[in-house]
Amino acid sequence: MNLITRLTTYLRFQPFEIQTQEGRAHERHRQIVLTSFSSGIAKLLAMATSFAMVPLTLNYLGVERFGLWMTVSSAVAMLGFADLGVGSGVMNAVATGHGKDDNQGIRKSIAVGILLLSTIAIFILSIFFVLYPLIPWPKFFNVGSQIAAAEVAPTVAVIVIVFAFSIPAGIALKVQMGLQLGFFSNIWLAVGSVMGLFAVLGVIFFGGGLPYLAAATVAPPVLVGIFAGFYFFYQQRPNLRPNFNNLKISDAKYLAGTSSLFLVLQISGLVAFQKDNLIVMHYLGAGAVATYAVAFKLFSLPIIIMSLFLNAMWPAYAEANSRGDRQWIFHSFRKSIRYSAILVLPMAVVLLLAGQWIIEKWAGSSVVPSWDLLIGLFFWAVLAIFGGNFAMLLNGLGVIRFQVVTSVIMAIVNIALSVWLVQVIGVSGVIWGSVISLVFFLYLPTAIYLRKYF
Repeated sequence: MNLITRLTTYLRFQPFEIQTQEGRAHERHRQIVLTSFSSGIAKLLAMATSFAMVPLTLNYLGVERFGLWMTVSSAVAMLGFADLGVGSGVMNAVATGHGKDDNQGIRKSIAVGILLLSTIAIFILSIFFVLYPLIPWPKFFNVGSQIAAAEVAPTVAVIVIVFAFSIPAGIALKVQMGLQLGFFSNIWLAVGSVMGLFAVLGVIFFGGGLPYLAAATVAPPVLVGIFAGFYFFYQQRPNLRPNFNNLKISDAKYLAGTSSLFLVLQISGLVAFQKDNLIVMHYLGAGAVATYAVAFKLFSLPIIIMSLFLNAMWPAYAEANSRGDRQWIFHSFRKSIRYSAILVLPMAVVLLLAGQWIIEKWAGSSVVPSWDLLIGLFFWAVLAIFGGNFAMLLNGLGVIRFQVVTSVIMAIVNIALSVWLVQVIGVSGVIWGSVISLVFFLYLPTAIYLRKYF
C-alpha cells in the first residue's frame, strides 16, 4: 500500500473496529493520519504567523530590541522543564491507560497531574517575584540603548507570568494526545496561533512597546488552552473528568517516577537547543542573535513539517506496547524513518542552497547568515530526521533511563563545544557544537541500542 493509498484509506472520521489486532492497527493508523493532517493545518498557521511576525517585529523593534526579544523568549523557553516532566508523564500515563481501557486510572492520573502542575506554577511565580527586583536585567541581557534597557524587565515579567499559567493550562491538550485524539488539540493550537497574530498586529497598530508585544504573543495560546480544557472535560469526554476524590500518595507514584525521568530529558533537550541565543548574546551581542535566530527559524521549517506525524507516533507506540503488539511497532518505525526522510531532506537542501536569498527577501539584508552557519543548520536539520523518530519510539516503549544518560552527556558536551566554538569561528559555532555532540553522544548510541532491541 503506497503513501497516497494509505492517506485515502485512513483519512476518515469513522473509526475502525478494535476487537481484533488488525482492527486496532488500522485504528492507530487512522488516528495518526487524522492527527498529522490536523497538525499540518495547525503548523502551517503557526509557521505563517511566526514567519509573518519576524519582519513585522524586526522592522517595528529594530535589530537590538528584536535580538532582546528573541533572547528573552529563548531564556523563558528553557524553563520548559519547569513542569518537572509532569506533562509528558501525564500523556504517557493516559496512553498506557488507554491501551488497558482503564478510564478510572486515567482520571486519577489527570487529577494528580493538575494538582502537581498548579503547585509548580505557584512556586515559579513565588520565586520569580522574590528575585525580580534583585536582578539587574539590562546588564544581564547586555542591552545598550535606553529604550531596550527600560523594556527588558517588564518584558521578562510578562513572559514568566504567562508561562507559569501555561503549565497547568495545557493539560487537556496532553490528555488528548495521550488518547490519540491529537487532531482536537491541533485545532485549538491553530486557534491560538491566529489569535496571537491578530493580537501582535493590534499592538503594532497602536504603537505598544515590547512588553505589550510579548503579552500579545504568548497569552492567546494559554487562554485557548484553558478554554479547551473546560470544553474537553465537560462536553467531549465528561467520563474522563479529573477525579480528585480519595486520591492517595500511591496514585502519584507512577506519575512522579516517570515525570522525573522526563524532567531530565526536557532539561537536557532545552539546554542543548535553547542555549544558543544566550551564548551568542553573551559573546557576540544582540545583533548576532538576530542573524542566528532568523536563520535558525528558517531551518526549523523541515523539523516542524516532520513533527506533523511524529508527535502522533508516541502515544500510538505506547498504546501498542501496552497491548504487546511489537510487530506493528517495528514496521511503523521503519515507515516513519522513510517518510520523514522523504519530507525533510529535499527541503533542507533547498534551504541550504537558497537560504541567503530567502532571508534577504524575507527579513532584510541586515540579518543574512554566512555559509558556515547555513551548512551547520543543514546538518542539524538532517540529524533531526533520525533524532525525532528515535525519541518518539523510545518514549512510547518506556525506554527513558537510557535516553536520560545519553541526553545528559550530550547536553554537557554541547554546551562546552558551543561556548568554545562561538569564540573560535563566530556565530556558527553554537550550531556546530550541537551537530557534533548530537552525532557522537546521542544519535549514534541510540541507533546501536535500537539495532540490538529489534
